[in-house]
Amino acid sequence: MSTCASPISTERLVAYWANDLDAAEIDAIDEHVFACETCAHESARLEQIAHALRDRFPPTVSRADVETMRAGGSVIRENEFVPDNRTTALFERGVDVMIHRLRGLSLADAERVDVLVRSEANGPMFQDMYVPFDVERGEVLIACQRHFEAFPADVAFDVRVHHRDSAPTTSTYFIPHVFDL
Repeated sequence: MSTCASPISTERLVAYWANDLDAAEIDAIDEHVFACETCAHESARLEQIAHALRDRFPPTVSRADVETMRAGGSVIRENEFVPDNRTTALFERGVDVMIHRLRGLSLADAERVDVLVRSEANGPMFQDMYVPFDVERGEVLIACQRHFEAFPADVAFDVRVHHRDSAPTTSTYFIPHVFDL
């Protein structure tokens, strides 16, 4: 595969597949990808991820969503993580969904919470804004699904809490994923 002299950033390609760009930007990316094998390959990889995400439930969920999944027969494993502590998540055979409980968040005065999911090596994969959060438990729930194995394994979650009367704070959870096929 040839190398691109001016590759399209992963962030722009994610925005492209999320339909977050204006028509002129979309046209420019379409034109570049049509002529560039390197960027076409990366775009196709991100397209696969985007379609997989659209076909499933969102990656950030509420406790009620988890109960709905259980009632629907999903096999769920739950685990807990704290900020700045690298802990591997093993997605075992036979499990449909892993629920990552991102704990240790100060949410008492939170107005909203956003989650950026990124690869440590390659940068942002997607962002979810205004996610559900549990004030009492100080947690955000991430629903990791089997089709997420298309993502890079070096996953980090940046949880940004927007407070009522103070500046936003960000907590980072390093959760490398291993899939037991």
